Amino acid sequence: MDKNNSSSIKDILKYPMVIIFAVFIMILFLCDIIKPDKVYSENENKKLAQFPTFSWSKLFKNEYTLEYEKYVNDQFVLRDNWIALKSMSELALGKIENNGVAYGKDDYLFNKSTKTEDKTIKMNNGFVNDYIDKNSKTHITFGLIPNSYDILKDKLPMGMENILINQKEQIDNIYSEIKGDNLSKLDLYSVMEKNRDNGQIYYRTDHHWTTQGAYFAYKAYMESLGLKYAELSELEQYKHTVPEFLGTYYSKSKNFNVVTDNITYYDVPVTSVTIDGKKTVKDQFDNEVTIDNLYMESMFDKRDKYAAFLYGNYGLTIIKSDNNKNKTEGKTSRILVFKDSYSNCFVPFLTYSFDEVYVVDLRSHTPTNAQILKRAKMDEILIMFNFESYQNESNFTRLGL
Repeated sequence: MDKNNSSSIKDILKYPMVIIFAVFIMILFLCDIIKPDKVYSENENKKLAQFPTFSWSKLFKNEYTLEYEKYVNDQFVLRDNWIALKSMSELALGKIENNGVAYGKDDYLFNKSTKTEDKTIKMNNGFVNDYIDKNSKTHITFGLIPNSYDILKDKLPMGMENILINQKEQIDNIYSEIKGDNLSKLDLYSVMEKNRDNGQIYYRTDHHWTTQGAYFAYKAYMESLGLKYAELSELEQYKHTVPEFLGTYYSKSKNFNVVTDNITYYDVPVTSVTIDGKKTVKDQFDNEVTIDNLYMESMFDKRDKYAAFLYGNYGLTIIKSDNNKNKTEGKTSRILVFKDSYSNCFVPFLTYSFDEVYVVDLRSHTPTNAQILKRAKMDEILIMFNFESYQNESNFTRLGL
């Protein structure tokens, strides 16, 4: 070996950390090439980007570069382990949040929501008022569900309450703008506040209310209408509890020491369920699933267990049952519900107060509302969304279709 080469090697060896880092990067690179790509991440509850198809057109438009970057980020070797390590290191440094999710007391996770979308709220108020006016012959109830951080304030990290949205104030302002002679406003803030210590009404790891929380809202709604409703004790025979639920807040924060939730559902009897006019839907892997009750039960074995309720968020779901406690011989009572995913665990209870339940998710809505109302006369209409969804929803324009 000549002196120049020997000297170069000695110079390199003076920087062992550089050598270790270079070897580490090379090993990761080789592992990344060898390992097969994953289609779905249970841990993050999402489909992962696949290797993008190359074209000169996409390259010149900078589309290919962006797709490839997303692919590398999604398929990076040991991705879940790196995310967990990041969570551990941040917690050790005293951080009380990660990726917009705050670490609260009693193992609760909360959305760090500090900004109101005033423009969207104003637009949605207008769309709701227009709908109420156009359907003046039908009684309509409007209700906004508060999110967990505004009801469980005592579980927030110290000082965070002062920077989060005051949902009570915002909901009161919205209610003052929604008007109509055929309108009732359901005070769900008071319902949730009253029952905040009556069992677990919000999940620790997810943005939804629990089935228990949804039941309290159902009971209050039926009382406001003067209708009979099912007691939870009557539904005990249909109750199922599934452990180890990790929800959307966990997916965002990847809190390494998270405490899982239990998810409860009531497999109440129904006579017919159709979704977008069909008796089958596709699951997350595009497999056909037959609709035979109110739940895609295979999802209870997956990470995204909440997606089992009503099979997810579809355009128009029609449920018929013999459960109605207010049954009038020779008459079919119907309710139309405009909802977000919060109502997916709420809707099954409605089968005990109406003969038929029509459920519309504006995000996936296909038939027009005029077609729905022409198809069947509604006794009640319920417009119910959680506050965060309402202030960010861009599909309320479809109410008028």
